[in-house]
Amino acid sequence: MRQSEDMQSEIEKHYDVVVVGAGPAGMSAAVILSQYGLNVAVFDEQATPGGQIYRYVQSADGLLASVVSKDRLTRASVMHGSELVDRFYACDACYFPQSFVWNLESLSCIAVRRDNRVYQTSARYIVLATGAQERPVSFKGWELPGVMGVGAAQIMLKSTGALPQSPPVLFGSGPLLYLYAVQLKVSGLLPEAILDTSTSRDLYQSLRYLPAALRARQYLVDGVHLLRELRSMDVPHYRNVSLLKAFGSSGVERVEFTVGGRSKSIETDLLLSHHGVIPELQLLRAAGVKCYWSDSGQCWHPSIDEWGASNVAGVYVCGDGAGIGGAYSAEYRAELASVDILFRAGVLISSDRDRLASRARDKSNRVDAIRPFLESRYKVSDSLLRASGDTIVCRCESVTADQITNAVEQGCRGPNQVKSFTRCGMGACQGRMCGPTIEAIVADQTGSSRAAVGFLRSRPPLRPITLGELASLDQC
Repeated sequence: MRQSEDMQSEIEKHYDVVVVGAGPAGMSAAVILSQYGLNVAVFDEQATPGGQIYRYVQSADGLLASVVSKDRLTRASVMHGSELVDRFYACDACYFPQSFVWNLESLSCIAVRRDNRVYQTSARYIVLATGAQERPVSFKGWELPGVMGVGAAQIMLKSTGALPQSPPVLFGSGPLLYLYAVQLKVSGLLPEAILDTSTSRDLYQSLRYLPAALRARQYLVDGVHLLRELRSMDVPHYRNVSLLKAFGSSGVERVEFTVGGRSKSIETDLLLSHHGVIPELQLLRAAGVKCYWSDSGQCWHPSIDEWGASNVAGVYVCGDGAGIGGAYSAEYRAELASVDILFRAGVLISSDRDRLASRARDKSNRVDAIRPFLESRYKVSDSLLRASGDTIVCRCESVTADQITNAVEQGCRGPNQVKSFTRCGMGACQGRMCGPTIEAIVADQTGSSRAAVGFLRSRPPLRPITLGELASLDQC
C-alpha cells in the first residue's frame, strides 16, 4: 500500500484508475487492478478501510470485541472483513483515507478534498464504490434530538464500542434492525421495545421468491438465527406497527403508534429507526450516470451493464451503489468491473477476462438470489415513504409535507421545481435525507409514477468545502 505514515502523500495529476470508496467493493477492485500493474488511487472518507459494514474491523476492542466473541454472525463478518483489509493493505494501490470526491464532471476533472486542501486529478477509468445509505423515512418527530438511524447507532458501536445510555426503542424492520437488537443483547443492554413494521401480508407475498432464495441458503440460515435470537429476548416485540409519531420538547420523550387497530404509547429518550438501505447515488448523478426506478427495491438504481459499466465511458459502478446486495455481492461485482477494465486497458484478452469473470459471476448470481425475497418480505409501506401535514420533510431547511404539497398544487411537476419553490434539498445533505420523500409526495399528488417524476439533481460541491479551498483549486 502506497500510503505515507504522515499522510503527506501528494495526489498525482493522473491515474490509470481512481476508486471512490474503500468498502468491500472498492478494496476488492483496488487489489485486483493494482495486481496487474495499473496505477490505482483509492479515495475514501473514513479514517480506515472497510466501508460501513467492515468499519474499524481490525481495531475492534473493548465492548465491540465482546460482541464479536459472543455473536456468531458478527464474528464471521469481522473475520472475512479483516482478511479483505489485509489484502488491501498489502496491494500496491495508493490509498488516501479521510478524502472525498466532491465533484466529478468528467474523467479529466475529479475534484478531491484531503487534509484541508483540494486537489484535481484525472483517470482513464473510475470505479464508483460509494456504497449505500439508510433509507430516509419522514415521520412526525423524526427531527427531534434522540431520534436517529440504527445504522448510525451501529457505527458508534463499531467505532468506539459505545452503547446507548438508556434502552432504545427500535422502529422499522429488516436484517440490520434485528442484528443491532441482538448485538445490544450480547452487549448487556436490551431494547425497550421493537416496533416492527413488517406485516403478515408481506411474508405471504415473499414466499413465492423463497425457492430461488434457497440458492443463497446461508443468508436464510443466518436469518433464522437472528429471528430465533429475537424470540429469546425478553422484550416487547410489536408487529404490523403503523402510524408512529415521536413527541417531546427539547428531545424525544415518547412515541405513539398503532398496532392491531389500537393506539399505544412508550416513554423513551432514544428512538432508533431503520427501513432498509438504498444506493448512494449523488456522485453517480453528478458524473451523468443514468438511473432507473426499481419498483421491487423501492429506490433508484444506476443503469449499468453486466460488467458494471455505465452510460458514461470509463465510469464503472459496483457494490451496493449499483444495487443493494451486501458485502459478498459487492466483492464479486467489483471483480467483474475490474477484469473488464483490465480488458479495456489492453492488459487482458477477452478469453482471459471471461474466464476470470465466470467464477465471480456465478457467486454473484448465487448471493443476489436472496434479494427478491428480502425486498418483498421487508417492503416499506407507502405511508412511510411519503409524509403528510406538518411533518418535517427537509430537516436542513425545515420544509414540511404541506409546503411541498402546496408547491405541487401551484404547478410544480417535479422535485427540482419543488426545490426551487421551497428550498427543500438545498441544505447540507444535498437532498440525501429528504429527496426520496419529496419525490414520493410529488408522484402521489400528480398521479405520476416515480420513474416519471424523476429525482433531485446533484450539485457540486457534494460535501462541504470552504471558499478558501475552492479558490485554491485550478479550473478543470
